[in-house]
Amino acid sequence: MARINLLPREIAEKRKFERRIGFVLVAGLIVYVILFVAYAGLGWVVSQRNAELQSHLELAASLSAQAEAFKIFEDKEADLDRRLAIAEVALAQRVDWSRIANELSLVLPPDVWLTELRASEQDGLLMSGIAVDLATDVPDSGHKAVARTLVRLGGLELLQNVWLTTSRKAMFAVGDEGERPVIEFEVTTGVVRPPGPAQVTTVVPAPPAPPAQ
Repeated sequence: MARINLLPREIAEKRKFERRIGFVLVAGLIVYVILFVAYAGLGWVVSQRNAELQSHLELAASLSAQAEAFKIFEDKEADLDRRLAIAEVALAQRVDWSRIANELSLVLPPDVWLTELRASEQDGLLMSGIAVDLATDVPDSGHKAVARTLVRLGGLELLQNVWLTTSRKAMFAVGDEGERPVIEFEVTTGVVRPPGPAQVTTVVPAPPAPPAQ
């Protein structure tokens, strides 16, 4: 059975156009929805990346602050290490006076006594003493006790450049026993410092002036 279209041609064309416009609108709406979803997705991704970036920046700032705090401790530790090294060098180079005094007490002959002892890191030692002047010494002018003292002082490791500045006969009052002949003498020595990290520092006294004639 044949179908006969009784609508005018203009109306039929209009309906076709309307259907096409509907398809175009639907397609445009679909494209718009797709673009909106894509834009929203990209916005969410960007927001997530910004949040991660902010988190990383905050972490970096926190780590930087911690590093600065640790740097302060490192600087203080380095400063303490420098001070400790300076103190150790100073202590290592100081003169061992207790050892010197102990060795002096051990090496002095039994017939020699010190009446005065001055000690200085710069000037060394100045010792004044007396020795028994035995009448049996031959020759009597030999000052043997003083000579033994000089020899023993010269053998000490912490002393150097031992000089006898004066040595003379005198009389020494001994209580109720009256006066006895003795030899009064003075000795100067240099003291040896322990070696430092760069050099060895020693203290050497000047040679004594010749006695006045």
